[in-house]
Amino acid sequence: MFATNGYGASPEALATTAKSLRRLGFARRPWYLSNASASLQQVAGRRLALGDDVGAEWVVFVAAGDRLTRDALDTAVNMAADVDLLYGDTRHDIRHDDQLPTFHRRPSYSPERLRSHDYIGECIIARRSLVDAAGGIELLTNVGTHDRNLRLTEIAQQVVRSAMIFNISPSTNLLPSADPEAVAGHLQRVGITATVEFDADTPAVRVCRVLKQQPKISVVIPTRGSSAELRGVLTPFVVHAVRTLLERSTYTNIEIIIVADTPTPPAVRTELQRIGGDRLLIVDFDQAFNFAVKNNIGVAHSSGDFILLLNDDTEIISPDALATMLALFADGKVGVVGPMLHFEDGTIQSAGHVFTPDPTDMYRSQPARTRGAHNYVRVQREASSVIAACLLTSRAVFEAVGGLSTQFPGNWNDIDYSLKVQQAGYSVIFTPHAKFFHFESKTRVALRIETEVARLGGRWGDILDDDPYFNPRLQRFINMWRSDFHTDRSYEDALGPTAPISSK
Repeated sequence: MFATNGYGASPEALATTAKSLRRLGFARRPWYLSNASASLQQVAGRRLALGDDVGAEWVVFVAAGDRLTRDALDTAVNMAADVDLLYGDTRHDIRHDDQLPTFHRRPSYSPERLRSHDYIGECIIARRSLVDAAGGIELLTNVGTHDRNLRLTEIAQQVVRSAMIFNISPSTNLLPSADPEAVAGHLQRVGITATVEFDADTPAVRVCRVLKQQPKISVVIPTRGSSAELRGVLTPFVVHAVRTLLERSTYTNIEIIIVADTPTPPAVRTELQRIGGDRLLIVDFDQAFNFAVKNNIGVAHSSGDFILLLNDDTEIISPDALATMLALFADGKVGVVGPMLHFEDGTIQSAGHVFTPDPTDMYRSQPARTRGAHNYVRVQREASSVIAACLLTSRAVFEAVGGLSTQFPGNWNDIDYSLKVQQAGYSVIFTPHAKFFHFESKTRVALRIETEVARLGGRWGDILDDDPYFNPRLQRFINMWRSDFHTDRSYEDALGPTAPISSK
């Protein structure tokens, strides 16, 4: 059966939706239509029976004015018995000079992102048993979509994303809605202790978990003590990273483990000891370069309950970055958290990884103000991987999965680690609310060692080829959330709005 909230909808919008429902087949179908001011029977017409049907297997929630596609129903009919919630993609009827449609392509289920904004959208298909358990059809039809989707997903056994178009919308607004009151209610129901902040300009909700304890964080920094020009001054990177972390971070229960190659200059070692004092330990490393080995050795010499893997060419930006990242581990299912990384000029270095199928830093080199498609860059969300230039994980998880794989001495060890963590049943979270500089050269091209590439592909090929937090209908081998047609319009949509949208 279908369910639509008709509050404020015009007769034309209701008629459009009714027509699309009638075209789905000749069988007489029930339509639960609430709060409609138009003549209901006239709107429904033939083949639609107004009212509830308690015997329906599925309930299809569709917005007034939207058209439902046959793919939506076919997907539900053919779905496995253990799936109780479905959502798909949306096509927007926006007329452009190129005459190409605009799509809202969605990732697989991302509960942390759903708390930030309603990326799932208006059209969702739920088993009737789930609808009844989540409050009933009357409640779920009449509340806002963010509220409805949170209520359904928080008790659903299995949520599935389809890459098919489920609905066609006349709306020109491509930005997911965000309801802070709905999120606050959800947090209370599921037992998450947090406050809620609302950014009306994005719009998005920030869930700020309460940090109930102050466990020690062991910061592991491999280095050769190299110096380079930073903001016009020749600077030893590792000294700068340690100094700024100790001076700016509001979270102070940290120890710092420096894994120093033999060539590290004595002056750098002396300065590190001076600024770090008894909170800093230098571990000598005289083996051939292996980034994974160096980090594993640093962790072995550490004592904290949490491990921050940190490159020496970094600088903390947001003073509460460590506290923000650490608080996410209050959810016992979280295994890795990564922040937003910026180049020295402020542009984005990494907003988390995505596999296209090449592992890619999302929105690399885009301006700091970039929102991304559907505010992708602005919200906290699950990701398949984050970069080890700044990666927070728990010691228990690190040890459980065997640390960083030494088979990846240069690249890919962070991706391999993130995937091992997820295979062990934990999630990887990217948060834009914690920020660091990463002074890696914007023009640097990572050295591709073919044996490492082959090893990564052999181990994780299926996941790399079908990243759940990507979408198979997007362009591949690109670092933006861009529809699979090559036009200026698809590029603009992928960047997101560049002006304030609160008035839209």
